[in-house]
Amino acid sequence: MEGIDTDLGALMVSPFFSVVVPLTALILGGAALSDERRDKTLSFVVLRPISRLQIASAKTLAACGVSVGLALVGATALSLTYVVVSGHIDVLPSIAAGAALGCILYSAVFVLLGNIVSGRTLIGLVYVLFVENVLVDELPRVASLSRWRVGLAATIDLAPQGFPARALLGTIGDLVPSASSALGATTATVVVAVLICSVLLRRTDSVRSRERSPRVYRPERLRWRWYWSSSPRPFSGPGKSSGPRGHPERRRRGRS
Repeated sequence: MEGIDTDLGALMVSPFFSVVVPLTALILGGAALSDERRDKTLSFVVLRPISRLQIASAKTLAACGVSVGLALVGATALSLTYVVVSGHIDVLPSIAAGAALGCILYSAVFVLLGNIVSGRTLIGLVYVLFVENVLVDELPRVASLSRWRVGLAATIDLAPQGFPARALLGTIGDLVPSASSALGATTATVVVAVLICSVLLRRTDSVRSRERSPRVYRPERLRWRWYWSSSPRPFSGPGKSSGPRGHPERRRRGRS
């Protein structure tokens, strides 16, 4: 009976990784740059005298930090629940490490997604609910596309000896439980996402500058304005002038 209770306690880890971790990162990471785009304040951010790489890195780091903090609270609560059924608290470090890696993976992806599209919530939900929970279940070979399975694989690898990891092996597909592989995948994902995000910020800045430049530096408009202000206007009627300055001949007649 104790083994069954322990297995049930281990199975509680899977919903935490598949639902709580991705939704937390989606809400926090997706809003990092998407809110700037929605409020039309992204141009003020990119006009500051700092590099686009620093902006993308700071946004990603902030989203990762907040989501990891919330995930640690959830991991602590989950570990306390596991204590009730098993009597051991030593599973907390492994769950916390896996949840942190999962949050960092999701946050980096969703910060980039929020910079690309405005409907990041809908696209993120489709990815989490359909791709990770339906497609991967049907095709276990593409389990590496699931971010929460990468974090769960790290948790299984770091779990203590008494933790029934066999109850969770079926949920990670063809992934091999390895904390080092999960750390490498997390590092590569964050670096690539930050670089792509910084490049997109540069393109946004250049497009906005090209849109602003013709209204200020276009020489044809300047020449046309000078010609129109200096050329005489024809009469629009007897005793009336079509322009505010009037025709030069009309002014001379008025003086005489």
